[in-house]
Amino acid sequence: MPKIYEIKPNKTAFVTYRFLISLISSFIFFTILYFVINRFFGLSIIIFIALYIISAIFGYYLLTIRYKKERYIFMPGKIIHKAGSLFSDSETELVLKNITHVNMQLPFIMNKLFNVGNVRIQSAGSIAAEVSMFAIDDSGKIYEYVRTLMQTSGFSVKKSKLIQSERPSPLGVFFETVKWFFIWLYSLGMLVVVAFSMLEKLNLFKHTTLIIAITIAGVLFSLLMSLFKFLDLINRRYNVYNDTITYKEGFLTKNYALLPIENLADATTSQNLVDKIFGLYDVKISCQGRGQEVLFKNMVNGKQLEQNIDLLAAKSKSLSSKQQSSKEIGSELTSQKSNGAKQKTATKKAALTLKSLTKDNKFNGSYSRDGRRVLIPLLVAFPFCLILFPLFIPWFFFFLSELISLYANKYFVKTNSIEHKFDFINSKHTEFTTDKIMAIIIKENFIDKWFNTCSLKFWSIGSGQDITFKNIKKEEGLYQNVLSKLGIKQQDLLYHVDSNFGFFEMLKANLFGTLILAGLIVGFLISSAFNLLLLIPLIFIVLLYILSIVYREVYYQRSKMRFYKDYVYFQRGIFFREFYYVPYNNIKDITTVKYPLSSLGVLSFNIAGESVVQQGKQQTIVSNSFTIHYADNIETKDELIDMIFYSRPTKKKIAEMEQNIDSFMPVSLLHAKPALANTLVPFLIASFVIFPLLLLLPITLPLVILSIKVKSYIIQPYRVVSKWGIIYKKQKSVVFNKVDHINFYQGMLNKMFNNGTITINTIGSSTTELMIKNIPNHKEFYELLKKNY
Repeated sequence: MPKIYEIKPNKTAFVTYRFLISLISSFIFFTILYFVINRFFGLSIIIFIALYIISAIFGYYLLTIRYKKERYIFMPGKIIHKAGSLFSDSETELVLKNITHVNMQLPFIMNKLFNVGNVRIQSAGSIAAEVSMFAIDDSGKIYEYVRTLMQTSGFSVKKSKLIQSERPSPLGVFFETVKWFFIWLYSLGMLVVVAFSMLEKLNLFKHTTLIIAITIAGVLFSLLMSLFKFLDLINRRYNVYNDTITYKEGFLTKNYALLPIENLADATTSQNLVDKIFGLYDVKISCQGRGQEVLFKNMVNGKQLEQNIDLLAAKSKSLSSKQQSSKEIGSELTSQKSNGAKQKTATKKAALTLKSLTKDNKFNGSYSRDGRRVLIPLLVAFPFCLILFPLFIPWFFFFLSELISLYANKYFVKTNSIEHKFDFINSKHTEFTTDKIMAIIIKENFIDKWFNTCSLKFWSIGSGQDITFKNIKKEEGLYQNVLSKLGIKQQDLLYHVDSNFGFFEMLKANLFGTLILAGLIVGFLISSAFNLLLLIPLIFIVLLYILSIVYREVYYQRSKMRFYKDYVYFQRGIFFREFYYVPYNNIKDITTVKYPLSSLGVLSFNIAGESVVQQGKQQTIVSNSFTIHYADNIETKDELIDMIFYSRPTKKKIAEMEQNIDSFMPVSLLHAKPALANTLVPFLIASFVIFPLLLLLPITLPLVILSIKVKSYIIQPYRVVSKWGIIYKKQKSVVFNKVDHINFYQGMLNKMFNNGTITINTIGSSTTELMIKNIPNHKEFYELLKKNY
């Protein structure tokens, strides 16, 4: 095939097939709508027929527009997906080296009628498929062509040697099918109950034959779906090659997929009680980026499968998180000041070599929770919980869970991985290869000090859950040995940032809270003139405030950040202390926040990878990050630290750069600001529609305009920068070698006002890292981004 190869979907399948499906679904919708509305309003059926025909014609027109804009372009090193609809256009550019998952789907009906299929490609920077090719001819050839392109970008994916071939256990498939049968039966039962209530309202509930027919149809449907599920599960095949994992799923609709070993992160096995009885395993494979998990269920040889995958992942080198060996970052320098006069210097191109840290593959160790550290504090608390009897019940259950945890958890440091095993009624085995570990956090609290214990937390780029060695014995040399697994060793200090906490700086940092507190104090003082008893809550509030100031003073004295040659170290806490160790290569962006009327601010580092936080029944995705507050000279910290990360200057050079930062600032290759119209038009419409908002317009309108005016986006030789904020000035920078893929989008308002939106996704994130909204020079900005990242 040519170097630049472009394809489009099969028009019949893309337009006609979708149109027929929409005709059927809209017919059902309008039929139900007619019977419901006609019962109360008695509208003519002609109206519904007319609406149905109009919606069908408009739907067909929209599909033809989408087809005209749908294109898939294959280029050396990248794939571009162009799409759009009536009022929008979009473009996604995916770099091949970041691919984690390629899937080919052959939908049963569409494939049999039109001989087409879908190919979806996922990468390390999103939870969904970045490129989805729908209804394409010769999908098998395109699937193989993508694999060939991946080989030219550094992947092996040759499938030269089969390591292990697996299929689900028939017994496990039976259990899974029975489970799904009852799920479908329960769901249909709920629908039948709703249907019965509607029949009763329509006086049709007395038709026993109809009721029996609905019930029988529900059971038969559940049996049919269970049969399809059984045939799907029993026909699944999983193959582990020396450089690729492939799997085949589906009964009617077929799915074929491959996962390159290079961008795998880790594998996890789990068992419930039934699985343990019958010797079955579920194996979850994680690729780089949260949401990139593939689950292989009901494996007899699941343990061996996990070991083989972990071994292959440990031996391979990641492409998506790997820095280029000789990256031209183009550190173009601007004017330098000398003797008060500006002198322009020549542009310099600095070749930056980012080498992987040398990791220790010799140290191995096994650990478990320290019994004294776990049990003695609980036993000390026992008499108090017994006296305050309502506390005894939660104490008892917590004591029982800690006792189980004490004996069920085992931790291992292996040659190329970190491992956690939990084995009780259920079992779970999680292993991170050291190449995919992004950070190590050491935790010590005041109780750990008494028992000489600690906890070690490991963040991985591929898993939403961390591995934590909880309450293990702090042996001599433990920290050095574990840190050396990440390549972190003792180095000379190059630069430091400390928290410069002060009372007046605290007031500025918490400006709105300060104003509210001041209002409360004034209110209590005025009220106390009429009732002296109101001085009591005022004194209580003031005492609490003084205590919080004292606590913060001590806390921020211990908040320190240190920059070494290859990694950053951060510590914080008084009674609960945390120590962060993160290699520079694993930090993907920096955010600063400047306090109002101050030179101090917040400095945050976003690390590749995310964590899933359970909040009740809800799960929240949070980026792995760490933050230092009250950092001085915050306006220049982002630039200086980016230079440290990606230029690796000497200590002397850093001091020189800090003293004369303006002379070392990178030039702006392109500058953009958002258009006002895209925000103002919907804002003004909403203000006139919702009357209370109209009254606030004299206040809200200037604030909205100002909030847009202060936003700006800048492309510099090695990064893209976003600035925003009225009172709290904020800045975020993303370095190009951390970008996974970029998207371009034009919606209806963008087209009306001739501007566009660009999104930037980084490696190890499931959400957009930076959104460049509504900029007039969107085409120029997007093209320059494509050339640089």
